[in-house]
Amino acid sequence: MKYALVCLSFLFVFVFEISCNSDISEGKALAKTHCSSCHMFPEPNMLPKNVWQYSTLPYMGIMMGIDKEIENLPKELMYYAILKPETNLISAKDYEKIKEYYLSEAPKTLEFPVYSALPELKGRFDIEKLNVRSPNGKIPNYTAVKIDEKNQRIVAGDQSNRLIWILDRNGKPTQTIKDQNALAYVDIETEKPYLFTYIGFTTQANPDVNGSAEWLNVTETANNERVKILPDLNRPIEVLSRNLDETSDEELISNEFGFKFGGLSVWKKDASGKYQKKVISTQTGATKTIIQDFNGDKKPDILSLCAQGDEKIILYLNKGSLKFEEKLLLRFPSIYGSSSFDIADIDKDGKFDIIYTAGDNADFTTVLKPYHGVYVFRNKGNFKFEQSQFFMQNGATKVVPGDFDNDGDIDMVSIALFPDVDKRPLEGFMYFENNSSKFIQKTLPINHLGRWSVIDAGDIDQDGDIDLVLGSHPVAKFPAGFDQAWKQGSGMVILRNKTH
Repeated sequence: MKYALVCLSFLFVFVFEISCNSDISEGKALAKTHCSSCHMFPEPNMLPKNVWQYSTLPYMGIMMGIDKEIENLPKELMYYAILKPETNLISAKDYEKIKEYYLSEAPKTLEFPVYSALPELKGRFDIEKLNVRSPNGKIPNYTAVKIDEKNQRIVAGDQSNRLIWILDRNGKPTQTIKDQNALAYVDIETEKPYLFTYIGFTTQANPDVNGSAEWLNVTETANNERVKILPDLNRPIEVLSRNLDETSDEELISNEFGFKFGGLSVWKKDASGKYQKKVISTQTGATKTIIQDFNGDKKPDILSLCAQGDEKIILYLNKGSLKFEEKLLLRFPSIYGSSSFDIADIDKDGKFDIIYTAGDNADFTTVLKPYHGVYVFRNKGNFKFEQSQFFMQNGATKVVPGDFDNDGDIDMVSIALFPDVDKRPLEGFMYFENNSSKFIQKTLPINHLGRWSVIDAGDIDQDGDIDLVLGSHPVAKFPAGFDQAWKQGSGMVILRNKTH
């Protein structure tokens, strides 16, 4: 009798294991089918199990139409429930199999390589701390900064105090524009006044539609002329003014990161002077565009980064009359946290290369990730790109190319909004020196001066070299430590280039 019970127990365990393995195998196949239909497939080993279980999977379930996942959302993210589709994209039973697959295959913690040394960059920049903090105001949270080389000005947006600062070449405030929504971008590449993009009342993810764009003509008397041109935008990150078609007037190109809705659009004036919207892509997460003739047909094309869900870099080739042909250049897993990109001819072969950062670390996956950092993709011709270098930088936020040492090749700088403050605090700012088309990574001891969220490059003092301006955003989620020094001072610095 005892022998029979032992046999039955082993049989039960054996059948149970077969059943579990079958569910996991089915879950993997279902995940490959359903997840890959919308974006690049995220492997289970890209996040630790607890993050999948309590954050990412509930969000995925809502996006697939699973009602019960709404109750599993953290309270601060409950507004994501509005993203649930009208009809289920998968049965509850199949979704449970997908969950089982991810939870069984995900690691308890992510494996990190040993941090590389960060030698100090010496002799390149003078560090100038700016005094632009609002009297009796909140801790500044800078959401945009722009160098105007022509007028030797700096424009900066402080979300916390709802201010826009106008500073002179020395970083001294000359004007403040009060009661402003969060400034996201300043377009100065036009003969017209500044084109301001406001993401809304806050940069935090939310379903409100209160973004806008306006022209602003800054005058010495502070009697600034302002004309709002695009109201009711859905969390816009950037609006540009460029001429894309055969007419002489410039069009507007908007990147609406959005929430439930967003996308990349071109706006053209009609006969009455009102802008009419032409949607290029409805994908939320539109972040940045570069307007340039990429195929030599003398028509300006659009190179675009989409940074949410289906994360990718797409080239929209201009076919005339505001019609575009889409060409996918690079695609990334849906949880990479794409945050910025730019182009430069790194190896001097006459073709543009792509530099890119992954590092967004808020919302559903707030944990340090070993694949966050700066990527270099070399142009192999025929719009094919191949990764040539990767530099780990936790929470990498923006990368900027430029010949910062005036030696005739392209260097880079990058900032991180989510650095590993506890174990690698100096990674908040990094400098990449070009050495025969390979980059050498260095840093500056400015980690206590700010949690760097925004950066711009330009010759602010017109002495023949490229300076940098950085702004801090100390109020937000922190996956790895907090520096109390960020609460002090103005959170803005000029890195004055001494190369000349």
